[in-house]
Amino acid sequence: MKTRTKIVIGMIIAGIVGIAVATPIVLLTSPILAQGNQAADIHERGRALMSNGAYFRAELETEGPSTTSIQDAAYSVGGQNGWHSHPGLVAVTVLSGSIRWYDENCKPTVYNAGDSWVEGSKVHAFRNIGTGTVHLMAVFITAQGQALRTDEPAPECAAGLGL
Repeated sequence: MKTRTKIVIGMIIAGIVGIAVATPIVLLTSPILAQGNQAADIHERGRALMSNGAYFRAELETEGPSTTSIQDAAYSVGGQNGWHSHPGLVAVTVLSGSIRWYDENCKPTVYNAGDSWVEGSKVHAFRNIGTGTVHLMAVFITAQGQALRTDEPAPECAAGLGL
């Protein structure tokens, strides 16, 4: 068999396997509003004294060059983002609407307008559960040169979820 034929057959097989294991992103609009690179590691800490006398502390640490991206995402009714992970961290805030977010064990959490959470490298997915568009903002800090997300196969527990 010629090398060119082997490559074409390999590409076809890879495409079929990709279709079989990938989960779809449905009804999404998601422009990147800003993106910038940092060559050095990040080692930053912040803290504040709260009004109740307790301390609040936040830390961010990276090893290697990173990219910070700000994304505006809108999912129409019935929209979902498919099973995926991230090569770093993502802080997400729901601006309007409601989603049902699933962790790698298919445990659901509902997030509504005004709610925020942080995602990382564990597999997860969510869907719009409202009657209108859900609008999200996300700030990604990811390994430089990597995509913002890595498509992942659905975990076994997701078979009945329709994701």
